[in-house]
Amino acid sequence: MSIHNYIEQELIRKNRGIYFRRGRWLMHVLFILIFCFASVVEIAESVKHLHLLSATLTIGVGLAAPFLVFIYFYCLYLIPYCFKLNRYRRFWTILLLMMALFPLIDIGLKTWAKPYLPGMEAVLDKGHPFQSVVRHYFTFISGFIGFACLLYFMELLEGISTDKETAENQSLKLATELHLLKTRMNPAFMVRSLDGIIALEEQQGEHAPDSVVGFSDVLRYRLYRSKERLVPLGEELAQLGNLMRLHNVLPGQEDTCSLETEGDIENTRIVPLSLINIAEPLLATFKPGGTWSLLMYLLMEEKEIQVAVELSAEGEEAITAETQRIHQDLQRLLYSGLNFTVEKEQNTFSLRTCIPIFRNLTVSS
Repeated sequence: MSIHNYIEQELIRKNRGIYFRRGRWLMHVLFILIFCFASVVEIAESVKHLHLLSATLTIGVGLAAPFLVFIYFYCLYLIPYCFKLNRYRRFWTILLLMMALFPLIDIGLKTWAKPYLPGMEAVLDKGHPFQSVVRHYFTFISGFIGFACLLYFMELLEGISTDKETAENQSLKLATELHLLKTRMNPAFMVRSLDGIIALEEQQGEHAPDSVVGFSDVLRYRLYRSKERLVPLGEELAQLGNLMRLHNVLPGQEDTCSLETEGDIENTRIVPLSLINIAEPLLATFKPGGTWSLLMYLLMEEKEIQVAVELSAEGEEAITAETQRIHQDLQRLLYSGLNFTVEKEQNTFSLRTCIPIFRNLTVSS
């Protein structure tokens, strides 16, 4: 099945019962009962030869049938299968033909019922025949317009409900994407870190226990603190330090990155993972055997952190892709535009940005 056919089927499925959802079918049942009752009352005064209630009801419902068939063919076929699918030529062709034909059927049924309803002659034969036909057309079409207005009112209610559901789904989608962004760890960085920790254990290196603890702390921080709206800046810096230390003790990449901080972090909070999601993708660009180094400098000011990163590495295309993803992730994390620049000179990349911080806050979620 092609994607076009799939989308068309989904539109048909969605539009098929638009006027009958959430209990709206009760309005249709009430409308049909009222319309049939009005038809029965209309002919009851004309009955001369009928003495059975069942016969009167049968004729009354029969006279109401053309209009009911017309309007429900309109809302069950013409709207969902023609109008909603932009088949306007078919919609208007069928609608105009039905509007020309069904009033004639209604006149024919009432003419057939004249022997049983002598009083109907006064209605059918009143004035010139042409005037009688015009009057029937006017009554039929005005009734249809009234019903179409009812359907339009139902569609407005459906639109309001759909907009509300769409907003709720969009909010849920954004929350899910944000949670995924916060808890997602770069696969290449994770695999290389685990391999390095295993290598340290096999070599019985002195940094092996601290590496396991530090890596576990970073994973735990991502999993649990990512749910918070704000976290103490000290916690974020501690986990950022864990990442840097882990990178620096793994075999083949010793002391290739550094972190420098300046400024007051007392009573300061930050959106969780704002700094880690800058450092981790850049650490993942490390390639054994090449020239690679990273310096990350953080200056804490009153309302923001000035972030400066100097990265010397090979592979311009891959690093450019990572910096673009960092920019997108920060925008989604911080819910606002931010200054983000990347300058390239040979194999050196300079990244500059600002991360908002919040001081003197006691609530973190």
